[in-house]
Amino acid sequence: MHHIKDAFGHLKNKNNQQPLHHSHQGGSYPGSQIQQPTRPLNPNLPNDHHEQSPLSGTTQGAIDVFMASKQPNGEIGGIGYWQTANGYTCIALRDAWSGSNRNATLLRDRLSTVEHHHKHFINEFNDDTLWWGNCLLDAYMTNPDPYYVDNAVKIWQHVRRSMLSPGQAKVRDMDMAGAVMWTTRPNEDQVNAISTGLFSELSARLALLQKPGRETAEMLDAAEKSFAWIERCRYRSNECIVLDTIKLKSQECVDWTFTYCTGQAIAAATAIFATLSFGQQGSQCNKSPHEYLSLACNMARKAICRNGWVEKDGILTEHGSYGKGNHEPWKNDDAVGFKSVLLRSLAKLLKVLRDTNQEPDLQHQLTEFIMKQFDSSQKNNTNGNNQYGPWWAGPMEMPTSHSQMAALDIMAAIHLVRN
Repeated sequence: MHHIKDAFGHLKNKNNQQPLHHSHQGGSYPGSQIQQPTRPLNPNLPNDHHEQSPLSGTTQGAIDVFMASKQPNGEIGGIGYWQTANGYTCIALRDAWSGSNRNATLLRDRLSTVEHHHKHFINEFNDDTLWWGNCLLDAYMTNPDPYYVDNAVKIWQHVRRSMLSPGQAKVRDMDMAGAVMWTTRPNEDQVNAISTGLFSELSARLALLQKPGRETAEMLDAAEKSFAWIERCRYRSNECIVLDTIKLKSQECVDWTFTYCTGQAIAAATAIFATLSFGQQGSQCNKSPHEYLSLACNMARKAICRNGWVEKDGILTEHGSYGKGNHEPWKNDDAVGFKSVLLRSLAKLLKVLRDTNQEPDLQHQLTEFIMKQFDSSQKNNTNGNNQYGPWWAGPMEMPTSHSQMAALDIMAAIHLVRN
């Protein structure tokens, strides 16, 4: 996962964007599991449970279109490595949140193919690798194959070596302890909220799934320390927003306010809350479970009405990063999926609030927010063939792999709301 090409000068080459195929018509996550080991959702239900409903037909149709662009290496044509991970994450969550395992076998096959080309899903970009790590744990929810957790642990062990220790680096008198380096390159000098937030979430989720032991305690400790860096160095508390990047050598703080930075911090705080509440006891760091949940809720309340992210009609657009009039609808760009990461994280928070019977007003607000995104996508941003464009508020201009990927987060979240 890499930032906007025009804003950063060091991105990998993108694949050429490809239009989507036209021939296809159309839970839970580890941080909310109390019992261990985690078991498949609704194991006594047939595989086609809920699959006859109109909603399931709509969401599965969107999945089928996305999956039709498979490449020989298991990835999706027209988008990058991290974006494929996010698309597969949405499919896993759609099944988990609908009480289905319809796509479990296909996902297992796709993930195995990807891993054949990228051992343990690891590449030099820690954020890329971590998107896959969290994807594996989502796939595990409806298909508890040890393969998923085993590879997620390998990812955690790999990325942990890129987490800074106390006193290792300072920027403007701020200790960078807990931050995760953007890449594993020897001369890397950037840390950012996405790599660190993803590592925090993965660490907390694995700490809940794993049997108690030394490494499990280290995972929870890492989750808290990495989140502490976000709060200490990248969190603007008066706005409840998470900023982007810090460059260690130049001492520059890059304060872009992309939706996914805050979204991923919400997911991390939610996962730590769940682990502290339902699994491991707290590490030597800092906060009570309620403090983590309170931070996630505060960020969510601001996010769903933030000017520049959400339009007056309630539709999530993040116009400045990838919006109508600013970008061509066929142009792939990392920012296409930023707002969908935020939506996914809001759904994860909603799930935990429901499970713990907390914050009823926020539950209602998040429910309404997710429903608005789905309703708008159905009314304004589809051609009726299970294909979706990049502007959730419409108009529908053209479907591509990147716009379909982003829409799949809506398809997952609506199942959580409706079920």
